[in-house]
Amino acid sequence: MALSEQAALPRRRLGRTGLELSIIGAGGWIGLQYDALARTGWGGVTSDEGLKQATAVAAVRRALELGINYFDTAPMYSHGEAERVLGKGLRALRPAEQAQVHVSTKVGWHPERICQYDAGSIHWSLEQSFRKLGRDRLDIVFIHDPKTDAHMEQILGPGGAVEALEGLQRQGVIRAIGLGVRTFRFLRRAIDSGRFDAILPSYDHTPVRASLAGLMDYAFARGVGVVYGSPYLAGLLAGLDPDEAARRRPTDSPADLARARALWRWANDRRLDLGAIAMQYSLRNAHIGVVLAGPRNAAELSANVRHATTPLPAGIWEELEAFTATLPPAGPGGEVDPPNVAG
Repeated sequence: MALSEQAALPRRRLGRTGLELSIIGAGGWIGLQYDALARTGWGGVTSDEGLKQATAVAAVRRALELGINYFDTAPMYSHGEAERVLGKGLRALRPAEQAQVHVSTKVGWHPERICQYDAGSIHWSLEQSFRKLGRDRLDIVFIHDPKTDAHMEQILGPGGAVEALEGLQRQGVIRAIGLGVRTFRFLRRAIDSGRFDAILPSYDHTPVRASLAGLMDYAFARGVGVVYGSPYLAGLLAGLDPDEAARRRPTDSPADLARARALWRWANDRRLDLGAIAMQYSLRNAHIGVVLAGPRNAAELSANVRHATTPLPAGIWEELEAFTATLPPAGPGGEVDPPNVAG
């Protein structure tokens, strides 16, 4: 779906949460500029505090100008810097603007308490997040990236993460409870429990790999909102040379990189921006409440919206489907358990 950049960014209701969120959200890395001398994947973030703060303030301001009203972050991103720097940007808003903004973070994967899903760790982690973000309430808290069946047992069991979050939900401290993980069967278990309001899957609904579609349909039918992460497949489909994207943030899937290279050449041959194709591929799915990209600055936020608003030729989706059918298979996604998922 191509949109008019001059119009307000459309919003969708996120499942049973009642939240009306812009169809594009800003996730993860607001304000965390790469250091030109150390562009090494997840690292390479500038240590210039003034630059980080100025970038965050400008990015949050630009997001509101573009109609983006949803920001997501997590304690694990850049070892806590992501929450702190986003908080700097949010604090610069006027009270009336802050009231329009929706914010989510995550628990269970804090740099100081990795994969800790007990109630005590959940409360402790949220205390740090509230302080860094400068907020006393959050719209969604996602339980982050359980790795094993034992983690899921702890999350859902007595004294676990869900029980802790349900208590905060009853107090009005948080509005919705979510699960953010790639493994499909963990997401399905969360949906089936009836205790989750939203899920945050990632990477598996793109022109490279579309294995997530059935699970999103399943969630939608049960009133569970879908926040979809990484429409650009960690940058491989963002519109720049995929090999350059892989140098910035290495991929562990040669098959995905090979398909991204082929798609990039295909788009260039048609004088199309692969970033626009990737973003609109996700936005076409009405069962996704919000597509969550990972912009670092105002320019990248503008690019996200430009990708959503760029008109694409008639018949492009049928042509894309025919082309991808000729490519070698993609690497496995969340439909396949990672090696350490049991235990």
